[in-house]
Amino acid sequence: MSVALQRISQLLTVSIGNVALNPLVTAGLLWVLTKGPPELRGQLTSRVAALRDPHSYAQILKALKWCLALGVTSVLNKQLNHVALNAGRFSTTWKSEKARWNWSQEVAVITGGCSGIGELVVKRLVDKGITVAVLDIQKLPPSLHGSGSIKFFACDITDPSAIYSTAEKINSTLGPPTILINNAGILATHTILNTSDEFLRRIFDVNVLSNWYTIKAFLPNMVKANKGHIITIASTASYAGVAGLADYGATKAAILSFHESLSQELKHHYAAPNVLTTSIHPGWVRTPLLAPMEQELKQRGAAIIEPKDVADAVVASVERCAGGHVFLPASLGGTTALLRGLPSWVQELVRDGVTKTIYKSAK
Repeated sequence: MSVALQRISQLLTVSIGNVALNPLVTAGLLWVLTKGPPELRGQLTSRVAALRDPHSYAQILKALKWCLALGVTSVLNKQLNHVALNAGRFSTTWKSEKARWNWSQEVAVITGGCSGIGELVVKRLVDKGITVAVLDIQKLPPSLHGSGSIKFFACDITDPSAIYSTAEKINSTLGPPTILINNAGILATHTILNTSDEFLRRIFDVNVLSNWYTIKAFLPNMVKANKGHIITIASTASYAGVAGLADYGATKAAILSFHESLSQELKHHYAAPNVLTTSIHPGWVRTPLLAPMEQELKQRGAAIIEPKDVADAVVASVERCAGGHVFLPASLGGTTALLRGLPSWVQELVRDGVTKTIYKSAK
């Protein structure tokens, strides 16, 4: 996402979302200015000159009413989003949903759990008492040794037969998994013409097709029990294609579409509303892959998050026992989701900003 878009969204989130559009704040101010104790209103009037001018006073009340209306609308919108992403359940039913989960009895499967974000997620899940099956072609790192709650399965997730046979081993030794985290992914910067056929196949195998295989392997038992949580690690690149990352952006757009279709099938085809789905959309994450661009991003004021921020968001989604659509940093949520609905010239400005950053750092 472009730096300009991040700055705008961060400013709106902090200054408007937390204050002006907070219904508790605006409702409280309206009450004080219109119904509050005379002595309190007098103190405010003596300190704020605008309140002593009838015209300015009326304008302030009007602005507060608009802010209150927008704030209430925002709260309602968030609640409706939750309902839509959780098969009609309101947030007030979270307690009953959480009662269905016992972490010491849950089994989670994660792809790419031997390094980076995946490794951090594994540690956090184990800390919650969850048994974790790690699927990876890398060896289990020393940091994950010694825990009886971590089970490693050497598995090439681009090979469907390898995933299906591994799933059988997991089901027979650990029991049917109730949590699936499709985390594995690869990335490299190059133009379309400079992308080798081998890498193109590889990135789609890892970033996209592996999700199909894991879903086919583990979803049936979740549907049968009407219980499960599938978490997809997508990206803000799901919403914007830029030069230098055509293959990566295409895989993340594909994964978002796949995830949305999965949610619809769970609801309408399988009638399994208690199988939850969550998509995680990180922006710039401080990883070795980002290193060449980090200095340029900092100069442009871009928000760079840490791998632990993504890991925390994944585990928080598990703990909430609710489906969701998570953006990181959170300030990108509204603007990123709306990007495709903005005028073409605005979309191009956003894409141009990202492309220039990638190209400048590559020189």
